[in-house]
Amino acid sequence: MNLNRRIRWMLFCLNVLFVTPFMTAKSPLVAYDLAQAQDICRELPLESIEGIWNYPEDKVTVLILGDEENRLSHGYDKYTISVVETEDARLKPGEIIGMLTSTASADEYRIELVTERKNDLLLKPKSCLATLSKDGDSFIIKKQKSGLRGRLNLNLNRLLPGFWKIVSTGISTVSGSRIEAPVGMIKIYPSYDGNGSSRRKVRYL
Repeated sequence: MNLNRRIRWMLFCLNVLFVTPFMTAKSPLVAYDLAQAQDICRELPLESIEGIWNYPEDKVTVLILGDEENRLSHGYDKYTISVVETEDARLKPGEIIGMLTSTASADEYRIELVTERKNDLLLKPKSCLATLSKDGDSFIIKKQKSGLRGRLNLNLNRLLPGFWKIVSTGISTVSGSRIEAPVGMIKIYPSYDGNGSSRRKVRYL
């Protein structure tokens, strides 16, 4: 086996060994920009958590969709998280960066997201719990307790560093005390009224 072939074989083996589980899952549909993501959402019967979401701390927009194979049964409990738009050059539109999974609680989900990129591989997924708000417009992230085994260390080189900072530290109040992070993701499409309105902003007629 010559050197080039051996290198290609080693890269293939690394890809098999270290690729995250949700990277091998079937992506339902892929969008490479916001308009395409909106078209996909308009064509599908969406569940409450499906749609286009934004990580405001990291300026990343994602598409959350359930597994297409199980869509007709409406019994799926896993959803892929794929990039739609991002200001982070390490991420690319269309890439699956995570998985959202239902728990025993109807409004609570486990979010699993990759934290590192090496060449074309997205690696080292980490997870946290999030609760869907009553209005369905945001995910409230549960801050990890400082004594939790395997807790995240702050690392600005980590993918989605703003999101993981909230998971690790919460948000400071004016007085400097710590509170639970109020949101982790904000839903931007479809809106609650179907006309692009947001409960967070005043809409002028």
